[in-house]
Amino acid sequence: MTQTSSRTKIILILGILSAIGPLSIDMYLPAFKNIAAALNCSQEEMGYTLSSFFFGICLGQLISGPLLDHFGRKNVLYIGLSIYVLSSIACAFAPSVEALTIFRLFQALGGSVGMVAPNAVIRETFEEKERPKIMSMMILILGVSPILAPSLGSLLLTLASWKAIFLVLAGILLVIIFLIKSWLPEKINHEKRGPFKISTIIKAYRALFKEKEYLVFAFTGAIGAGSIFTYVGGAPLTFLTYYKVSESTFGFLFAIVASGIISASQLNRIVLKKYTSLQVLRVTLPTQLALGLLLSLLAKFDLLNMELNIFLLFLIMGCQGFNFPNVATLALRPFHQGAGTASAMLGSIQMAWGAVCSVLVGLLFDGTPFTMAIIIVGCAALANTILFILGRGIVKSH
Repeated sequence: MTQTSSRTKIILILGILSAIGPLSIDMYLPAFKNIAAALNCSQEEMGYTLSSFFFGICLGQLISGPLLDHFGRKNVLYIGLSIYVLSSIACAFAPSVEALTIFRLFQALGGSVGMVAPNAVIRETFEEKERPKIMSMMILILGVSPILAPSLGSLLLTLASWKAIFLVLAGILLVIIFLIKSWLPEKINHEKRGPFKISTIIKAYRALFKEKEYLVFAFTGAIGAGSIFTYVGGAPLTFLTYYKVSESTFGFLFAIVASGIISASQLNRIVLKKYTSLQVLRVTLPTQLALGLLLSLLAKFDLLNMELNIFLLFLIMGCQGFNFPNVATLALRPFHQGAGTASAMLGSIQMAWGAVCSVLVGLLFDGTPFTMAIIIVGCAALANTILFILGRGIVKSH
């Protein structure tokens, strides 16, 4: 196998691993009504299956990072992805929404290892000058995945039942397990380590809470990203229930709004050639709040048609495409060592808050787009407060 061929195969594996989260979240969104009908539950109760996945990803990232470092990438990947495959099959045959919620939790715990591993593998496998290019490809895949996943889910619904979505996810990851065995370098497993100590891990995470600069930017980014999870959880309720669009149309509309994130994230690379990350945030964070307020007011007074809703959501998601990459860069800047732990904590905070937002959407849904809009406003308002009020001293020092 040539070096170029080997490099391409590794990138392919890492790309699919990095897309586990978006695929697992977004592919089954078009099937919310179908699953709810099959399991005799409401779509609001279906929201708990989304929340349990967020909680599982949050907890799983904190666990997976240290395990990958200590026991080797491939060994932990085999175990985690096998749990994901078995849980996905269980999801397909869940007898109730409560069972589906539990199986989704285990699906997330297993899949989280695939979301954490790519960064470590890239650092250890590729030359330093190659890493930014590889990471850019990972970001692109992460951006495209939420756009394609609902459309793929809608396609599967036209060909088979909702069970096929979970069985396809299981099949994809089963193939990846075999590809990891054949294509992923073995050298990343050969470092010898001492006994695995929980206390060392806890100490490393506790140390992060002493870094005020990290906390300000990490919580700004994680809470601001709640707008994405609010949209993911609220979109089926808003478009399928309120606007009563078909599953295939929903996949198309979801893709339009999600494209705001990927287009803005690519534009962000150009903007950063002239402006700093903080200068970008000074514009995009307040803009996101203003757009959210406009969206909620229009929804409250029943002035929001579907086209205008999609347009404003596209702009709000576009702001998020600028916000999170810049906040994450600023949060990790102080760390020359331990950036992996800091990154894992950042991802876990984000997922925990995402779970809270998705639960709120289900609990507070009033049958109109207002619920999703007001929670987005709350996320944007909190993010602005943390950065520009609570963190004003840190902001001034930059």
